[in-house]
Amino acid sequence: MKVLLTGAGGFVGSHVATELLARGHEVRAVRRPGKPSEAFAGIAHRVESVELDLFAADAARLDALARGGDLCIHLAWYAVPGKYLAAPENVECVSGSLRLLRALARNGCRRAVFVGSCFEYEFLPEPLREDGPVQPQSLYAASKLATRLMGEPLARIDGIEFAWARLFYLFGPFEDRRRLVPYVIDTLLRGEPVDVTQGTQVRDFLHVADVASALVAIALSKATGVVNVGSGQPVTVRQVVSTLDSLIGRPGLVRFGARPDNPTDPPHVSADNRKLVEATGWSPAHDLESGLKHTIEWSRAHLLAR
Repeated sequence: MKVLLTGAGGFVGSHVATELLARGHEVRAVRRPGKPSEAFAGIAHRVESVELDLFAADAARLDALARGGDLCIHLAWYAVPGKYLAAPENVECVSGSLRLLRALARNGCRRAVFVGSCFEYEFLPEPLREDGPVQPQSLYAASKLATRLMGEPLARIDGIEFAWARLFYLFGPFEDRRRLVPYVIDTLLRGEPVDVTQGTQVRDFLHVADVASALVAIALSKATGVVNVGSGQPVTVRQVVSTLDSLIGRPGLVRFGARPDNPTDPPHVSADNRKLVEATGWSPAHDLESGLKHTIEWSRAHLLAR
């Protein structure tokens, strides 16, 4: 099967490409023009690589991209850490995603999995269900939700099976080093103090390889509509940081409460993942501890390589 994969040079996309290749599929991998990311460089020779500013592409270019594809996994989006939540580029991602969906229909692709975010939901002190209320609090989340709300009926009109995968929290190799898990790992490996909040926030963390396998499982299934991609095992941020501290073995460096809590940070974000499991038979390869251990080992090797 030939799979069109957008955002292939990103943190999640590179792992999805690896998962697709491991399952024997052909991959047409779309990434932004410029130097390949480190994550993508290792698989570039195994895929049909296309450099394209997807959200600025005209209909002819999108038609050429979509031609011959059996299904599409659409991950591309503006995602610069620290900027993406309020970036006006989110609006361009909405219109570009819908243009891509029309191009898929024109060129005979009959199944698409587009990727959303748990931040579309109204946050509740319980696992979030696909049929639960939505209440986006940022331009990013609102733009993701708008893409889904327009994409679903548009796909139905055009005869495309459409699934909307909402990702929760993830970690693993090639994650931006400014985010929580890599920040804690890198700082501990350097033997420096780790300043974090009290860590009472409840989150749903999943290793990125398991996120990738879940997305591929959805793509290869008949599941449609919203599908949560999460572990279904909520933990506190304090548990995550403490596990990293224990695995690395640098006691006394973590300083809980050294950073103030963010008043806009939701206290509880976790997934009800029963639809994912029941529709696809998916199960993760990692629990939290084994996933963090793998990420530490990768980070240690990566740090030495640099």
